[in-house]
Amino acid sequence: MEFKIGDTVVEPSIGICQVEGIRRMTVDAQTKEYYVFHAPNNTTVLVPRDQIVKRGVRKPMSKDEAKKVIALLKVPTSPNRNDARMQYTAYREIINSGDPSRISKLLRDLYTLDQSNELKGKEREIMEQARKFLVDEITYIRADAKNKTLDDINDSLKQMYKKKVQKDREARKKNAAAPL
Repeated sequence: MEFKIGDTVVEPSIGICQVEGIRRMTVDAQTKEYYVFHAPNNTTVLVPRDQIVKRGVRKPMSKDEAKKVIALLKVPTSPNRNDARMQYTAYREIINSGDPSRISKLLRDLYTLDQSNELKGKEREIMEQARKFLVDEITYIRADAKNKTLDDINDSLKQMYKKKVQKDREARKKNAAAPL
């Protein structure tokens, strides 16, 4: 994947940023070309050109993809509970992927755990990172106010959780009515 100076891209560790330049640098006796990404919060990151795909750097979503992500946030989910350390590693990997669909699933899982008072330690921090990542990119795509995007995401999550509770209630009723 190639980018030009001035392109807007998503770099998973800093979010929406601009391609500020391309630098040739020698590190450990190896000369490589690096993209220079600059975020609105004045963060600059250098990414080797040959690591772009591995790092998950991509063009921002389209407006249609942003609509799909908002719609995806309304789909009920049932999070799995695994070994806490493995779970945290999986969460970090999803955040670092920069994939909006995977991040929206992560956000739904963590929101569900939060609503059922099962959110642990660093999970709240990861949930906020996931929410911020989606808010920043969708705000950029829609050219909306951050508050509006945040409200849309939070409303979608509330709808998702309400559907999940209703679905779980119906399943319990069905199981209770089933003959032994």
